[in-house]
Amino acid sequence: MVSCGSNGKQSKYGQTIGTYLQTDKRGSKYDLKFKVIELNEQGTITVADSIAYLTDEFRKDNELSVRRVELAKKMTETLLAKEKKQSEVDKYNADIAGMVARIDSLKNLTPNNMNGYDKKNPSDVLAVTVRCKYSITLGGKSVEETFDFYLSPDGTKCYGKTRAK
Repeated sequence: MVSCGSNGKQSKYGQTIGTYLQTDKRGSKYDLKFKVIELNEQGTITVADSIAYLTDEFRKDNELSVRRVELAKKMTETLLAKEKKQSEVDKYNADIAGMVARIDSLKNLTPNNMNGYDKKNPSDVLAVTVRCKYSITLGGKSVEETFDFYLSPDGTKCYGKTRAK
């Protein structure tokens, strides 16, 4: 049984969330006596939001790669400063030149994880964020939780959840 707000959209959201919470990864369904206590739409996630997120994640990963190569370059420069043999000096200099080129290449990279977004309207809605406070019963004990759920724009699919802050 699902208890929801008065409007149809909230009712659909409640049903989708209830089904999501009461179905395991194999598709088995359980009756956890799910009941919506409070349900509020928090906003939407658009194509532009998704692109911004992916760009930020790409930038973070890329900065980490740059820092790693810069650290390796510093370590190689330290070894070079202590080296006396010309053959080793030449090897370290070649390694450093390669690392400088790699750092420059990494700094000039652009996000390559935007497949499928190039032809989409930035304002298209990809998901709706819904905050739901609900109760479920586990082993005879009732538990109340509040999570943000990420639903399809039509409210019929749940993509995931995160604990509400």
